Amino acid sequence: MATNSAASFRTVQTLISYQFKTIKLLEEALTHDSHRVNNATIPTYQRLEFLGDSVLNLVITEYLFRNNPNLTEGQLTAQRKELTEGKKQTEIAREINLQDHVSFGISVNRNQFSRFGSFVESLIGAVYIDGGLDAARGVIYHLWKITNNAGSGCVIS
Repeated sequence: MATNSAASFRTVQTLISYQFKTIKLLEEALTHDSHRVNNATIPTYQRLEFLGDSVLNLVITEYLFRNNPNLTEGQLTAQRKELTEGKKQTEIAREINLQDHVSFGISVNRNQFSRFGSFVESLIGAVYIDGGLDAARGVIYHLWKITNNAGSGCVIS
């Protein structure tokens, strides 16, 4: 499938249940830094991934705190770790076939790349910038429900 195309962007927006107001944010979230080889000014997913990581941790922490009043801090921390670790994001990326929508430069072989979970965080960061915390929360809840439906035992419902 062609990446960074209008059709790919529409598909991703459907998969994450969010329509971007600024499509450039979605494009950035799905652009690997291998595109910077010939042009260092091309925005790529990494800064959005950085932001998305914090937003994800906040949303999951808030959810666990509000919905588990009898859990200790240690129990909450363990559940948060399970829900925010790279393994969980890789499951989500695989479930929504995110690998089909990431744009790489010619120096990277898509079939050998394994860190597609990073793009889940970049999407969260992009949604946060585009639509705010409530929009990002909605996307996170939606994506984590997808993995729950796949039988991974996610606690968000």
